[in-house]
Amino acid sequence: ETTDSGIKISTGFDLAEESSGSATHDPSGLTLEFTDGSKLDLVEAGTATGSHAVSVPGAGGEQGISATTVNNAPTAITMGAASDAIGFEYHTAADAFGVEGLKASVSFASNDTALVTQTSQTASIETTYSVGVTYVTDAGDSTVTVGAGLVEATNNNSTTTEENSAMHIGLTAVTGDLTVGVGYGTGTYVQTGGDLVQVDGDFTSAGAKYVSGDITFAVGVTSAEGKDEAYGTAFSSAADARDTLGASIAYAVASGVTATLGYTDIDDKDEGAASTNTSGSSWYVGATISF
Repeated sequence: ETTDSGIKISTGFDLAEESSGSATHDPSGLTLEFTDGSKLDLVEAGTATGSHAVSVPGAGGEQGISATTVNNAPTAITMGAASDAIGFEYHTAADAFGVEGLKASVSFASNDTALVTQTSQTASIETTYSVGVTYVTDAGDSTVTVGAGLVEATNNNSTTTEENSAMHIGLTAVTGDLTVGVGYGTGTYVQTGGDLVQVDGDFTSAGAKYVSGDITFAVGVTSAEGKDEAYGTAFSSAADARDTLGASIAYAVASGVTATLGYTDIDDKDEGAASTNTSGSSWYVGATISF
């Protein structure tokens, strides 16, 4: 919908079976796009730090190792970027603040109805503040993108001694058919699902992708480390760690059909000790069809 003043209003909706439960669908928010190119997301807005995380190349496919684990090392550079659904995110127009190639956003979310929980209960995120920036520029024959973000969030558990406080920065460079990238995130955060722990961790990723005709080669590595302690406990134990190495080859067989061969190796450690049931190698051979 476009108003008489030129503001575009958009939203979405889900279709779900009556018996499917709330886990299978999610209400959509509103997005207002102004005439200067800036946007305002209302409700279900997300966090600004997540909007500006660079996409570091990595192996394709669905390979992996699934097993019960208490390893709480971070799994992405956007650790700690949690927020309640009630909030907003404002995105500037391109070339923000007169700087060519710069875009920025700021977000806020609040859960004023949350009550202080007991020690045995899971924490919920209360108030989240976040900012993020992305800068794109040309360097010779390459297009370089730099993204960064910060997030601060409080929780409603009376036992925790940590809040969510994290940052990330990343860079990608595209030169012809070659894309390379690196990303890094660090911070403290409280897990609101799974193990009731607070984590002090960091996550690093690096990868490359090369397209040659109908074939795409990709390789990526990640390294994560995090000290996890029960709510209210000081960080003193040995760190959980997870290192991965992956590679893949994707071939466009026909329009909308892509065959993929992928490989991943995972080295997992829990409290500094090797975790054999979640470490190892896996292969993936499959195809995707889109139309």
